[in-house]
Amino acid sequence: MRWWSHHHLERELPQLAGLVLLAAVLYLGAAAGMAYVAGPGQVRARLESVVWWWLAIAFGFVALSVVGYYLGYRGVGKVEDGPDRLSPRERWAVVVAGFGGFLAQGGSALDQFVMRAAGASKREAKVRVALLGGLEHGTVAIPCTFAAVVVLVEGRKKPPLDFSIPWAVGPAIGFAIAFWAASRYRERLRGRDGWRGKLSILLDTIHLVAVMALQPRRYGPELLGMVLFWLADAFALWACIAAFGYRMDGAAALIAFGTAMIVTRRTGPLGGAGILMCALPPTLWQCGAPWPVAVAGTLAWRFLTLWMPMPFAFAALPTLRAIGERAGEPGESGHADQGEPALETH
Repeated sequence: MRWWSHHHLERELPQLAGLVLLAAVLYLGAAAGMAYVAGPGQVRARLESVVWWWLAIAFGFVALSVVGYYLGYRGVGKVEDGPDRLSPRERWAVVVAGFGGFLAQGGSALDQFVMRAAGASKREAKVRVALLGGLEHGTVAIPCTFAAVVVLVEGRKKPPLDFSIPWAVGPAIGFAIAFWAASRYRERLRGRDGWRGKLSILLDTIHLVAVMALQPRRYGPELLGMVLFWLADAFALWACIAAFGYRMDGAAALIAFGTAMIVTRRTGPLGGAGILMCALPPTLWQCGAPWPVAVAGTLAWRFLTLWMPMPFAFAALPTLRAIGERAGEPGESGHADQGEPALETH
């Protein structure tokens, strides 16, 4: 556990190579397990009949999703005059490293490192990192909710109701409750210890999401960027499925995609190397895709979203390490770390 607690940015080449090997074992092992469920012969037949130009289209949409992620990430430091000392080049390095998720180390380590280097206190860094997660999961709910409403209005049998109904009603109710709780309790809990302190970080995060949502003129590009990130990512998955001979219904594909994103590449260990490979095929199958196609399409999509960005992430390592060296030791950023309000109170 002590070995794993070290940040990936601090690791030497042999350690990083070992982590890459571990990710490959998880990726291939999960793919083999899913292929066993779907039928190895059928999956192999699909892989042999791939239409390569669909995969080229999928690659293009993965590249487009990087642009969307960059715009969304920019909002994390922008809202309410947060820590935003990164140059565009440095921010691109952070985005490239975090996009595939391999260096994110389970969601928070990379981004907390960056927020601290950008000038945030420890508490504010936690709030801003949680904001990134909130933007990710909050914006993926937007297209999934619309897709679920379409499925329900048209009375389709696929996806099943236990997939579509939660997406149709859950996000709206959840957002309403969360925004109300943040407006009522976040200032009362700030500065408290224990679970109340952790809850105050969550409520401050919800407050920032609400600020962005209620000021679309100011934060519209960032919100639309994160939506673009998800839509382009989802269409890349759709194209990967089409490459193996099945044109999946768009609304059903969105619901399947969003359901599997309970664990994203950024929050899953090693970019979700094995987790997402296991999570997506069942949801795609439940939403109408044949098992062999679901496995083959997910295998291709994970290659494009995990392995293709990895060389660029490693190329960004010198820039990321330079950010840390420039920031110096924790606590030297000019922010007090004990008990100060991390956010404005209006």
